[in-house]
Amino acid sequence: MKRVAAVVENHFMYKNPFEFFGLPISIYVHDVTLNERYQETMKSLHPDQFSGEDAFMKKSAEQIAAYASNAYQTLKSPLKCMDAAIEAKGWPLPSEATTSDSILLMEMIELQDMAKSGQDLRPFYNDALVQFEKSLQEDLEIKALSSYSRVKFLARLLGYI
Repeated sequence: MKRVAAVVENHFMYKNPFEFFGLPISIYVHDVTLNERYQETMKSLHPDQFSGEDAFMKKSAEQIAAYASNAYQTLKSPLKCMDAAIEAKGWPLPSEATTSDSILLMEMIELQDMAKSGQDLRPFYNDALVQFEKSLQEDLEIKALSSYSRVKFLARLLGYI
């Protein structure tokens, strides 16, 4: 009973997917490490581990397993991972509807024109991801949030979202 209770209690302490899996806040999550930690977590939360436990413990394990699955999917997707990284830093998520950054607005117009002419925007998208990650690691909130808006715009142009 104590081992099972410890599993449940330990998983409820985490605030975000990065903490949950013991990973640094980054959009470049190492797939092998994430997969290993996810499998370990799911194994520890398997219903067989909770046979003989009360309904609360079983339900708690189910909820944690659901959170683990959601956290895993979040960290596997660069776009969802960006949202989680911003939230983990305690920064506000920028509105995707509008921006007041005139430089970004001009760039968006240019990128739309490039997309219409059939140019490959993937290098711009990848560069925006790199810029976001760099700003994230350097704790440059304003720059990271600007890069976030750029990535989201490019993702929409590329049909990723």
